[in-house]
Amino acid sequence: MHQRVAAINDLSGLGRCSLTVDIAVLAAMGIEACPLPTAVLTSQTGYPGYHCVPFTKQMCNYTGHWQELQVSFQGILSGYLATPDAATQVQDFLEKFHKPGILYLCDPVLGDNGKAYRGFTDASIQAVRHLAFQADLLTPNLTEFCILTDTEMDSLKKLGQENPEELYRLLQYRSYLFKDQALVITGIPIKERDQQLLVNLIIDHAKTPVAIRSPHLGGSYSGTGDLFAAVLMGSQLQKRNLEQGVCLAGELIVRGIADAQKEHTPCNDGINYEPYLNLLSPSSS
Repeated sequence: MHQRVAAINDLSGLGRCSLTVDIAVLAAMGIEACPLPTAVLTSQTGYPGYHCVPFTKQMCNYTGHWQELQVSFQGILSGYLATPDAATQVQDFLEKFHKPGILYLCDPVLGDNGKAYRGFTDASIQAVRHLAFQADLLTPNLTEFCILTDTEMDSLKKLGQENPEELYRLLQYRSYLFKDQALVITGIPIKERDQQLLVNLIIDHAKTPVAIRSPHLGGSYSGTGDLFAAVLMGSQLQKRNLEQGVCLAGELIVRGIADAQKEHTPCNDGINYEPYLNLLSPSSS
């Protein structure tokens, strides 16, 4: 069956992230990606001197036209929103297209490495939090989870080095704010048997959290969160369970990082995921 996802994200000319990633990943998974740009940037915001043109005033034209055409979607994926007004436009889109049985995955792009991205205000955070409450599935990194739940992060990172199992229980407790959503908290640094790992933690409030471990290869690369969210969206539409989807996304990202490190690719340029898109083919599921 032909499947279609509305991908609501920015379009960055450099950095292998956002809509560039969404379109490539979903196409590799046999799914049509319908891009709805939230902003157009010369590069992702980690590059010095980037230019950004907010697309907020045009977003309603997409919503209105697609509604006139009676377009339907199997999934809706939202990512980077440059302004609170952009989040308002996403809210309007959801009111028209987020029907029962349609998966809404909110990737709450707010920050990384313990701090919010530049330009994000309290109003921006509140607007994204409002969207998160409407999601079926959330994919925050650890920083974004702490921002959304008003959780102090340094103590969580310390606990990850001392007692990962206790950390998982605490994260599940703090996630109760989003008790109606499934969550995957990404990029949690832990230490097990003197080995540094990264965990993607699946939280279903009716079950014990599931920790999917990956090697900690180092570096903070552009676009890995976008890759993760897009693969998870595609996996859900392919009828994989969350654990299978998280493992698949993790494998793609680990291979892409290893390749990028081998070629000394700058972190701002993103990871070399393109040679491994064949992992996502529907015939591989």
